[in-house]
Order: sequence, then C-alpha cells, then structure tokens
Amino acid sequence: MNLLESDTRFRQFVMATGLLVALLALAAGSMAIRQKDPTAEPQPARRESETPAAEPFATALARLVRYGGDTIRLEAGDIDDERIETLASVERLRIIRIDGGHLTAVAGEALAAMPHLEQLHLRNVVVNDGMLERLANSESLWLLNVVGSGFTAEGIASLARLPGLRQLRLGMTTGDDRVAAAIAELTTLRSVHLIGVSITDGGLLSVAGLPKLQSLYLDDSRVTDAGWEQLFERYPHLHVHIDQAHHDRDPGWHEHGVKAGAGTRP
Repeated sequence: MNLLESDTRFRQFVMATGLLVALLALAAGSMAIRQKDPTAEPQPARRESETPAAEPFATALARLVRYGGDTIRLEAGDIDDERIETLASVERLRIIRIDGGHLTAVAGEALAAMPHLEQLHLRNVVVNDGMLERLANSESLWLLNVVGSGFTAEGIASLARLPGLRQLRLGMTTGDDRVAAAIAELTTLRSVHLIGVSITDGGLLSVAGLPKLQSLYLDDSRVTDAGWEQLFERYPHLHVHIDQAHHDRDPGWHEHGVKAGAGTRP
C-alpha cells in the first residue's frame, strides 16, 4: 500500500467514525418523544406520492441527524443488516420505509428493539423467515408492509406474537392458502391487503374470519365469484377491494367508492 492509498483510507475512516459518533450522541439525547394514545384507532399510512423520495443511506442518515424527525425512507440496493443496526440506534424513529435490499434475522432483532417503531414498509426487499420471527418481538409495531421474497407462511405465522399488529400489507409471488391460514392466526388484525397471493375460496374465508377484521383488499388472487358471494353472506360488514376496485356488494361502496369515483367488479 502506498502513502496516497493509506492517507485516503485514513480519511474515510475518520469521516465514518465522525458520522457514527454524531448519530450515537443524537440517539442518546433527551429529545422528547411524542406520546400516543394506545387505544386510538390506527390512521392510514400516507400514500407513496405523499412521502419524500428515497435517498441513499448516508444521505438519509445525515439528514436525520441534522434535522431530526421520526421518519426515514431509504433507496434500493443500499440496505443490509449492518446499516439497519446503525439506524436502530435512532430510538425516536416511528416510520421506516425501505425500497430494496436484503434483511436477515440480525435486522429483525435490531428493528424489534426500537422502542417507538410503529410502521415498517419494505418494498422489493428479500426477507427471510428468521427476520420476521425476530421482528415479532416488537412491542410497538402496528403496521407492517412487506412486498418482497424469501419468506414463507411459517415466517408470517410468527407475527402472531406482535401484540399490537393492526394492519398487514403482504405481497409475494409464492403464496397460497397456507399463507391465508397463517394470517388467520394474527387475531389482532383489522386490515389485510394481499398482493399476488394465490389464495382460493377457502383461504379467503379463513382470512375473513379474523375476529377484528374491518377491511380486506385482494389483488391477483384465485378467488371465484362463488367465493366472494360466500364472503358477503357470512361477513356482510367487511369493506372489500378486489384488484383495486370496490366489490359491488361492499357495504361501504356508497360511502367510499362512489365518492371516490372507484370502479366495480363486473
């Protein structure tokens, strides 16, 4: 190694150390955390168009350290377990959005330890069952949005340990009625949105039987018209979307669908 290479590496080390020290100092500060009423109804998460564009990890972290806040959004291909562990030291974070990356049980454990984390949005992220099993130790998470690959029905079933999980948005290309059976064990859920999960009529009724369920959205399922008829006969109160449109028997159609200009299922 020549002198120039040595000097460059030393400066990189100093910069990285300085950022980490600033982050840890901020995390250890006495910033007050906004307290929430645990009995309050969950509010819908902001639409993607209402959130800032995703940023590289270093940029987003520097912005968070400088300006504060309780939300961060990170861009594709820039996230791994080590960076999640660094991010988890910012205890005040309530909302984390990650577009791309690969997370394992190490990241799940770090996220679960965050005392104020309420919403976790993972899009196009490879997530294994171990990650979901460790994440299930979170005491504060109430909204989980996972659109990716690498996990199975067994990993989803482990989420039953989350004490306050109320909203689940799940996108996967390998799911079937075993996923529906796993979701049926998450008895605290009030809202479920499944994307690309090939559940059938039986799987639909399993999910619809959740005791607190109020809203059910399904995109690209294998449910038949007969299955939907059974659903509304047994659970006439459910607010239902099929492939981005209200079902014409949705009890909330006139309130939610007509005013919003949504379409109906043929």
